[in-house]
Amino acid sequence: MTGDPLLSGVATVVVTRPANQAAALSDPLRAAGAPVLELPTLAIQPIELDPAQRQRVLDLDHYDFVICVSPNAAQLGLEALADYWPQWPVRQQWLAVGPATGAAMADWGLNLKVAQQGATSETLLDWPELQQLHQRRVLILRGEGGRETLGQTLRQRGARVDYLELYRRVCPDTDLTPLLRALDAGPVILTVTSGDGLRNLMTLAGPDLDRLRLCPLVVVSGRLAQFAREQGFADLWQARSPSAADMIQTIASIEKREP
Repeated sequence: MTGDPLLSGVATVVVTRPANQAAALSDPLRAAGAPVLELPTLAIQPIELDPAQRQRVLDLDHYDFVICVSPNAAQLGLEALADYWPQWPVRQQWLAVGPATGAAMADWGLNLKVAQQGATSETLLDWPELQQLHQRRVLILRGEGGRETLGQTLRQRGARVDYLELYRRVCPDTDLTPLLRALDAGPVILTVTSGDGLRNLMTLAGPDLDRLRLCPLVVVSGRLAQFAREQGFADLWQARSPSAADMIQTIASIEKREP
């Protein structure tokens, strides 16, 4: 994207990803010419495994499928598992939701299948190997309190499903002053990639929430768009995926008003 003037002169783009993940979007945005404000509305807090979770780590070789639903789950989960398993069980299929998660798993020597750009947990449910699961065991690596659709559907297909919950999403102590200054200075485009991130942004905004509701908001799924609409955001734009390229293309469309 270096030298690409696609976003030259656009509104300030607010990146709300966790601080350690913001650069994957912020750097391409800046390279494309956009002014960027990093304003983390999520923080990832690793959690200590309880005895039941630790037993699932020890029983890794009992599972037919191991599914990672996010890059955080992949990174933290593989680090935890590798402490107990210097060599991976050979019989397992590892599955990743989306290329970012797949990239976090790529160098671990796994038998890995990756859902492509724009994929969700529901995408995996269309895969042939996950249709008939009688007496098969599945371990899902995720954050605390994640969505239940994937696990519930796999159980309906006969699988025994366990979770390894590795982190919780918390609201960081983010100073909103830079965002308020940006709003005073000119137009602002908000980007949000999760429901928790949007909830926390609204909490942080407090009495200034109505100002944010007037800004264009870029989301990455129909589910998130519906949630944002229910919260009073009307100028909604859905990117094809969370990738920087798709986010940039959507932001360019906002500037041209090409829904």
